Amino acid sequence: MKIFLIHLIAFLSISSFGQTVSDKIITIAPNLSFQNYEHFKRLTLNSPDSPIEYLDRFNFEWGYTYKVSVKETKLKYTLSDRTQYDYALNHIISKTKVPGSTQFKLFLDPSRYYHQVDSSKQLISNTLQLINDSTYNYFDKVEIEIPDNLKIIFNQIVEGKTSRLGYFIFINEKRIRLVHL
Repeated sequence: MKIFLIHLIAFLSISSFGQTVSDKIITIAPNLSFQNYEHFKRLTLNSPDSPIEYLDRFNFEWGYTYKVSVKETKLKYTLSDRTQYDYALNHIISKTKVPGSTQFKLFLDPSRYYHQVDSSKQLISNTLQLINDSTYNYFDKVEIEIPDNLKIIFNQIVEGKTSRLGYFIFINEKRIRLVHL
């Protein structure tokens, strides 16, 4: 057992060699960002002072600006998707609701993948899932309300004819409203 522990400690020391770890305080914006990732598209965390995209054990809610303490690890090697840092949540310092009238931009794309998928994967490929006649779930991350005056243009996105940048306001922690395309 003693030999195992010595080998484990040596392995952990060698594998972390070249990595820099520090505690930081960062801001997380009240909206997620659209990202063209390596093999698919996704929504990620949005920070003006950090390249953070994901934070384990962090429960993001739309419409809140967060100040969080994180452990930032500079990776020894840059990953294939150009990721250079890994983040772990220490604790939330503050969570502040932004006014509901605050506008933000979010790119709307109907397809998760860059290529056509066969019928068995079509459902997961669609980023917009109809909830009711005026509400869609986007990337399983947020509900989007569509006002009547924007339904025709928005339906072109749903049908895969186009992708567009939209302007939104916050309704609650799980829902946003499209105000302009």
